[in-house]
Amino acid sequence: MNIEDLWLWQFVNLPFKRHLVIGFVLRLVMVLYGEIHDMIHELPYTDVDYKVFTDAARHVLDGKSPYERHTYRYSPIIAYLMTPNIFAGKYVGKIIFSIFDILVTIAVKNLVEQQLGASAKGKVLKTSLYCSLIWLYNPLSVTISSRGNADSVPCFFIILSLLCLQTDVVKGLSKYALSGILLGISIHLRLYPIAFSFPMYLSLGEYKINRRTSIKDGLLSLVPNMKQIILALSCVTTLFLLTYGMYLLYGYEFLFETYIYHLFRKDTRHNFSVLFYYSYITTDLLSFDIIKAVTQGFEIIILFVLSLTFGCDPKTLSFALFSQAVVMVAYNSVMTSQYFIWFLSLLPLVVHNFRLKASKGVILIMLWVSAQVAWLYYAYLLEFKCREIFILIWLKGVVFFCVNVFVLANLIKCYQPGYNFGLVDISQTKSKYK
Repeated sequence: MNIEDLWLWQFVNLPFKRHLVIGFVLRLVMVLYGEIHDMIHELPYTDVDYKVFTDAARHVLDGKSPYERHTYRYSPIIAYLMTPNIFAGKYVGKIIFSIFDILVTIAVKNLVEQQLGASAKGKVLKTSLYCSLIWLYNPLSVTISSRGNADSVPCFFIILSLLCLQTDVVKGLSKYALSGILLGISIHLRLYPIAFSFPMYLSLGEYKINRRTSIKDGLLSLVPNMKQIILALSCVTTLFLLTYGMYLLYGYEFLFETYIYHLFRKDTRHNFSVLFYYSYITTDLLSFDIIKAVTQGFEIIILFVLSLTFGCDPKTLSFALFSQAVVMVAYNSVMTSQYFIWFLSLLPLVVHNFRLKASKGVILIMLWVSAQVAWLYYAYLLEFKCREIFILIWLKGVVFFCVNVFVLANLIKCYQPGYNFGLVDISQTKSKYK
């Protein structure tokens, strides 16, 4: 049987606009299902944070602080974004987050397409289409947005920042300013994109850093050029203006709940993190958490090394951000399913450069999913069957941490810039990375 005759192949090659409609309808169906599910099941489909967002939006409409809602620890912008929930229906926020999913899909397709260039146009379009569909039909992206999680919002601004930085959608030095503005917005919404600023900065340099580079030469090579200065200034200025503006409105409470709290957060509820059980048994016992400090120290070192390894070359910048996101999630002291969106939104930008057999790809996916399912099973026994199995949950967390490291290591090994599913010869295309 010819592969072109298979219905799945025909579906994948549908026009992009039709895929967008199907993807959005799929999310609407899941939003509707969530409303029904919540009414008949003890385990809710809707994310607990969605109710927090809605309550915070109600406070904002009443002229109050969103932080009057206990456990609201996000930028007030999310509360503003959720205000239609109050006067238009409790599910509208989920639709808004689903729209951001669609916007991420469009941004991914445009970024991959313009990075590959204009040569071999048909193959470039196929590659960019396949990459965008990996996000559009990803079960986790569909589920998390339709459950009412807001992480697709900063993800959109991150990819849009890359789109401006690495393509000519905006020309001249203005593109670096716009890229910095968008990155500053994403950092304001979520702290983690601040790690992306260093490899993005490095990608605009004219240098080569390797093991033979002396410390002196390495420091001299970091002297910024005009593009780097514009990117950094626009990012810092945007972040400062947004943060200062919110501080004027809501004072220190905004700074603490949105940023400071997360720096010293101790979440004793069971979660995927390998540190969860340690945090649980040491609650209120330690004034200074040496274990967490050491863990974060290793994480910073790994992020720095990944920046130097993949961030200096514009062609591998997307992979630098993807691998950094995986590390930040794996090493986080708190890890829930929504955090996976941090790297799953960047995966479509690099997936076409993984040169590995389909069977190995399936094995890596199944290994990653299986580790989650095993953890979720024991978490269910604890949460709903009241069984004292904290140790077993922690052991599953250790296994999941090892799986994340193993999968990332294998992806690094098979990462080959320019492979592009074997469809496009990148050497024959016009570079648009700078």
